[in-house]
Parts: sequence; C-alpha cells; structure tokens
Amino acid sequence: MPVFRLNQAIETCMGVVRAHVLAVADNLVEDQISFRAFHFTPKLPPGMTVRSCTAVILAFDELVEISKLSFGLSVDRQALGPCSGQYLDAQEWSCKGDLLVIGTEDGEALNLRFPRMDCEDEAVVSYTHKTLALNLTAMPYLNRPSFHFIIAENDNPEPVDASAWFAVDQNHDYLVRQLAHDRA
Repeated sequence: MPVFRLNQAIETCMGVVRAHVLAVADNLVEDQISFRAFHFTPKLPPGMTVRSCTAVILAFDELVEISKLSFGLSVDRQALGPCSGQYLDAQEWSCKGDLLVIGTEDGEALNLRFPRMDCEDEAVVSYTHKTLALNLTAMPYLNRPSFHFIIAENDNPEPVDASAWFAVDQNHDYLVRQLAHDRA
C-alpha cells in the first residue's frame, strides 16, 4: 500500500512551524495530493485584527479511500494549552509579547462535511505540548476530500481579546475559495 510523507516549514513569530502529513491509501498517486500554505485575511468580528493568518490545506484531487491519515503542525516550544470551541480544536503558544494559535476542524465539524466518516464522537485531533494533529483511519471513499489547519499570529496581550482564536475558527469552504484566489 503506498505511503506518502509530506513536510513543509512555515515561518512564524515563534520560529518555524512544521507541517507534516502521513497518508496511506491504495488508489493514490502523488500527483493527486496538494499540500499548500498561504496567507489569507480571516473573517473576524468587528474590531478584531490579527498580525498574520496562514492556512495550510491538504487536498486530494480524486475519489480516494484513505486507510490512514495523520496531518499535524508542530511548534518547537511548549504550548500554553488547548483553546477549543464548537467545531474547533485549537492550541496556543506565547513568548515575549507574541501569541500563536493553531486550529483545525474537530470531529463534529468533519462529520458535517463528511457524514460517511462517522467521526462526530471520536477524538480525531490529538494534542501534545508541541503538536496539534488530525488523525483519521479507515476512511470511506471520499470525493476530493480536503483538510486544513490555520495559524494565527498576534500581539500578546491582544488588542481585542480572542482575536487569534476567532481567526483560526474559519469555514473550510471559505479557505478553499481563498486558496483558489491565491493561485490566480
């Protein structure tokens, strides 16, 4: 069974954030995988701002049955801890006046986009002191599935509290449209 390993380094206020993917699938070839990081403007409540926002999107270009997927981001410093919400798993880091928040969709959000995955009640996102990772196994055939992480950077303390948290809580379809705009 083919195994695909993809890695990407993203410069942030906390140094390099490492994005990593391990995908195992029978009917997959490397040309069918897109793994991109790009800056975008998040939709935020009035008055909120962030210094920078980067989306990291993993997309498969065909009908695919993935037997194992691990997609995560790692920071080379100790996390403050989880800061999750409905449809969101997130974690934050802080150092010398800088705040970094990384977030992704939780199992409930993924279940809304992929009802056949039946992952609403599962802990599909794992936290360590340096990493936030999406871990999926035995996925059914899905047509062009995609997954994301968002990295938000801001001052700490934030000018408006929770701005970075709201920045990592973005709709997946909005991010896909931003990626298409970024490619144009």
